[in-house]
Order: sequence, then C-alpha cells, then structure tokens
Amino acid sequence: MTTLWVGTYPAAGLGAPVGHGEGVWRLSLQPGRLDHAIQVTTQAAPSFVARHPALPVLYAVEEAEPTALSVLAVGADEAAHEVARVELVGAYGCHVLVAPDASALYVCNYGTGELVVLRLTREGFPLSDRPQQIWTHAGSGPRTDRQESSHAHSACMSPDGTRVLVADLGTDEIRRYRVGEGGLLSDEGIAATLPAGSGPRHMAIRGELLYVVCELDHRLRTLRWDRQSATAEVIAEQPTTLAPQRTGDTTCDAHVALVAGRNGDVLLVSVRGADVISVFDVAPEGELSYRCAFDVGHWPRYFAVVDESVVVAVERGHEVRAYGLDSVLALSPESESGAVATLDYAAAQVTSPACVVAL
Repeated sequence: MTTLWVGTYPAAGLGAPVGHGEGVWRLSLQPGRLDHAIQVTTQAAPSFVARHPALPVLYAVEEAEPTALSVLAVGADEAAHEVARVELVGAYGCHVLVAPDASALYVCNYGTGELVVLRLTREGFPLSDRPQQIWTHAGSGPRTDRQESSHAHSACMSPDGTRVLVADLGTDEIRRYRVGEGGLLSDEGIAATLPAGSGPRHMAIRGELLYVVCELDHRLRTLRWDRQSATAEVIAEQPTTLAPQRTGDTTCDAHVALVAGRNGDVLLVSVRGADVISVFDVAPEGELSYRCAFDVGHWPRYFAVVDESVVVAVERGHEVRAYGLDSVLALSPESESGAVATLDYAAAQVTSPACVVAL
C-alpha cells in the first residue's frame, strides 16, 4: 500500500471561504484500488503539494492572496501535522520545486510572477519564517485575458542541473536562474523565448531536451538545451491532443511527464476540456509521435506515476482516479483522428483535487 497526498481547490472556486472541503487529503493506493480518502488539513486552496526527497515532510502552497506555504510532518501513524508556515510575498502560488539536494524550495507565484526561494534545514523545515530571495519579472504577452503580466507557472532543473528554469505563461519565456551555495539563485535572464501567445505551463526533461506544454495555443514544444550558452531553442512542435473539446468552453493543457516503457519512453500530457491524457511515443533521439488519448474524467490537472499506476487529480469531477500503467502503455494507436479510448480505473471521491504526490 502507498499513501497519496492530494492538494485541492475550493469546490466553489478560488477565493471562496475556507471550510468546504479544500485542504490536503490523504488516501491509500493498492493494486486496482483507491481507499480511505480523508481530509487532513483545512486550508485556502493548497493546490500544489511536493515532498522532501528523503524525509516524511510535505510542502503545500496555498493558491491564495496573499499566498503561504504550509510544511507538514507525516508521522508513523500517517497523520500530518503542520510544523511551519511561511507567509510568501505575492499572490496565487501554484508550484513548488524541491532542490535535488533538499537545500531549498522554489515557489512559483502565478498571480504576481515571482519565484520565491526558501532555504531548508537538514530536517526539511524552512530556515526562517520569511523567504531568503524573491525574484520578480516584468513583461506581458498578446493574450490580454491571460498575459497582462508575468505569470510564473512552474519550475524545473535544467538538463545539466546548474539552473532553475521557470515557465512564464504571461511572457512566453523560460526564465533562467543559476543555482549557488545553499540553493540560493542568481538571475541569468531568459533561456528561451517561445512563440507569442503560446503560454508555457509545465516542462519535462529528457537528456538535453525540454518538453514544454503550452496552455494557450495548445501545443507541445520540444526544445534543445545548449550547455555552453545555457539557452534552449524550439526544434519541434505539435498539438497536445487530437481529441475534441468535450466539456466547458475552453481547452486548457495542464501537466506533462515522462514514463519509461518496456519498448521505449512515453510522454503523457493532461488536457482539460478535452478531458484526456494524450500518449506520445518518444524515439531514442527524442522525437515525439502522437499515439492516442484516453478519457480521464472532467478537468484533469496534475497526474503522477506511482506504483505502476497513473494517478490523476480530476478537479471538476471531484475524484482521484488510478489507471494501470501497463494498460496505458499497451494502448493502441487511435483508430481514427480524435478518437478517445477508455480504460478501467479505480476512483476515490475528493473535493476539487489539483495535485497528487506519493510519500
């Protein structure tokens, strides 16, 4: 059995009063089953949860104004207790990256565009009750409804591990920060500029390649990293899915992750509105080939591959779903353009899930 921790939104939407199911939830994953879903904290929209790489510590960022980071220690009884809380500058924090050596946390504020740096102790707790660094960014894009200013959406380590890269949906840029002692950063400007109005959201790394999901123009872009210049250039692009929109009035691409399959790597992309996860085969040299898409419920956000399962946070369906990884990897190429496959799954009811992590 594996314990999963789920961050959520309010059922009534961002800004709704606390106390209607939003908080961090816990549930158990077993082969073919999701059980014992229970809310363990009450917080204002802890929409993203990350884990310490070696210790039973969780980091939940509240997508609120002002935003805050809650640090949860998980005991042997799998109870979670808040051991620290840091009020962050800015609004609507939406992503947390833990440094590979656990020296620091890097929090992206979607609302106000900052990258916030919190140093950690050896016990995995914040070094102080305030951030050590706050990196701001200016700019905008052509989409006046979504790109009126900088919107830092996620962060990842560069292919060579020397920089933190930030996908800025508001400015169509991949920002670049060199990692120094203790996880502190120095601003090195822009690593890549994507097409205007593309809206880069989440990234996955494979060797010297970055796979970037662009939420606003619904494209999946492949970028090649150059170690000498610490820049990346777009070398390929394609639609995130061929499946049609099925719910809502817009399509919003969400998360991307690489999976090692028996016959080669596979890239998975969740797409809200089409309400699918798209499956791309990855050639040895990194080229992507669209295979198919499968139904994952109403408005899928973050997903994670855990214990041979693909676990999906289905926000508007108010459930977490688990699909067998073998079944996903065995999917056949689509029978006709835009076809949506269906797979068996286990489910647990959770209020507006947005993110899932195993600990």
